[in-house]
Amino acid sequence: MLKRDIQGKFALKDDDYRQVRSLRVTDETWKALGIAAECFGMTRADYLEQVIRDNASPSITWTRDRIDQAQTTVAELGTTPLSVATLETVRDQVLLQLKLGKQAPGYKAALKVLNHFIAALTS
Repeated sequence: MLKRDIQGKFALKDDDYRQVRSLRVTDETWKALGIAAECFGMTRADYLEQVIRDNASPSITWTRDRIDQAQTTVAELGTTPLSVATLETVRDQVLLQLKLGKQAPGYKAALKVLNHFIAALTS
């Protein structure tokens, strides 16, 4: 929940003043950004700031490492047989880490995506 000051205005998260900016994105991108932010319990602006701060120094090596890591993960999953029950247990653990109620739109969206992911892995 966003905190407000005595006057009812949103409290500043840090000492840096935020100016109002605009951003042109598609409706699908806006929805995806909202879901991703809600899963972390943040606003879209906070989520964008965190993504930019975490990835502030892009480089060729960084991209290559991420691709290599993804390929390794896929290879490990491909060679290790996982039962549907195991995948569902992992799904439930991931959903618990979101710290959202089961009726929250972010929880429902994540559950739907993870169920599709499990179905794709097992088919």
